[in-house]
Amino acid sequence: MSLNYSKLSNSLTTSLEKQNEIFHKQLILNPVENIPDPKYLSCSTGFLHGIYNSDKLRSENEMMKTKIQFANRTSIAKDINEIYHAWCHILKAEAISMRFFSGLHAHTTVFMAITEINDSVMILPEKAGGHMATKAILERLGLNVYELEINYETKHIDIAKSEQLIEKVHPKVIFVDRSEGTIYEDFSWLSKYKDIYKIFDASQYLTNIIANDYISPFDMGFDAILSTTHKNFPGPQRALYCTKQKDSMWEKLFSKIGTYVSNMHSYSIYSLGMMLENLENYKALSHNMLANTEQLKRELLSHQLMVYEQQALSVNEAITHHIWIQCSDKTNAFELYKHWEQYGFLTNYRLLPYHLGYGIRMGLSAATVSGLLPTDIPELANLLAQIYHSTEYNERLKHLSEEFIIKIKERNHA
Repeated sequence: MSLNYSKLSNSLTTSLEKQNEIFHKQLILNPVENIPDPKYLSCSTGFLHGIYNSDKLRSENEMMKTKIQFANRTSIAKDINEIYHAWCHILKAEAISMRFFSGLHAHTTVFMAITEINDSVMILPEKAGGHMATKAILERLGLNVYELEINYETKHIDIAKSEQLIEKVHPKVIFVDRSEGTIYEDFSWLSKYKDIYKIFDASQYLTNIIANDYISPFDMGFDAILSTTHKNFPGPQRALYCTKQKDSMWEKLFSKIGTYVSNMHSYSIYSLGMMLENLENYKALSHNMLANTEQLKRELLSHQLMVYEQQALSVNEAITHHIWIQCSDKTNAFELYKHWEQYGFLTNYRLLPYHLGYGIRMGLSAATVSGLLPTDIPELANLLAQIYHSTEYNERLKHLSEEFIIKIKERNHA
C-alpha cells in the first residue's frame, strides 16, 4: 500500500495553521511552558542546523590527538565560550555547560558522568514536589536512591528526620529537583554537608534567581545548579549545568559530556547569548510574575475557589509563580481542567504533592511573558471564577475570554 506524501504534507500544513490560529486565543496558565522571544529564535543560525560542533577550545595539536575532528568549527566554539562566560557572571558560577537538550536529558547525562553503579543518591521525593521521573532515571542508572523525609503538616522537608537519614546513608550526591511547589523552599541546612555533592534544579526559578528575587542555590550551599531555559525563563528549549567551583566533579562531567552528547545543537545557545541584552527586562518579568501570582491567589480566594496556600518558614523562602487549585475528587479536577481549556485557559490537571489529591496546577511564567500585568488580574480571576462556577457552556463567556486573551497578547506585541 503506497502513501501519498504530498497529501500528508498538505494535511500537516493545514493542521499547523489551524493550531496557530487557535493558539492566539489561548493563554498558557501552567508553570512548565513558556513563550520564547521569536526575535532570538530567528537569528541567523539556520546554517548551524545539522552540523556537528563542540564547545571545547582546542589547539591544533589537541585536535590532532582526537579520534575525529570537523573542520571550520573554531569560531562556533569561541562564541559559545563567550556566552558561557556571560552566563557564569550572571549566575556567579566558575564553569557552565549548555550541551543538554532538556531537563531530563541533563539529569541522565550528569548522573552518568559523576556517579558509578551502586553509588547512593538522595533526592527530593515526588510527594514533596520532586520531579516524577527523577527516581526512575537514577534507579535505571544503577544508583541506590533514597528520599528526603517529608513533614506533611508544614508541607516542607522534615529537616531533623532527613539529617538522620543523610548521616546514616551518607549519599554521594543530594539532588533537589524541585519541579513543583508554591514555596521556594530554604535548603541552606544542607550546607553543613561539605563532603556530599549537592545539586539544585532551578528550572522553575531561573528568572527569579537571575533577578535576585530568590536566594541563589549557591548561597544555600549547593555545589551545582541545573536548569532548563524554557520554563521559568523565556528561552529556547535547552538545559544548563553550572558549578560554583571547578572541582573534581566538574572535571569528571566535563571529561565525559562529549561522549554522552554527540551534537549540542548550538543555534539555541546563540539565542541564549543574544537574549542577555534584555537582562533588565527579565528582572522586570520576575517582579511581574510574582506580583501576578500573589494577586491572582487573593482574587481567586475572594471568588470562593479552593486555592492552596503554603506558609514560608524562613526569610530565604518566597512564593513561586505556581498556584494549586484543590478539588473535591479526581473527576471534579479533570472536568474543571477541560472546562477552562474550553474557554482558552490552559492549565495542568495533576496529582498534587503532599497528599493533597488531584487538582489543578497553574503557573504564570508564560502568561506574564505574553503580556499579563497585575492590573489585568481582577478581570482574569473573574473570568476563571465564572467558568469555575458555571455548569453549562456559555457562548458570551467564551467571547469575553477570547477578547481578554487577545487584548493581553496584542498589547505585548504593540
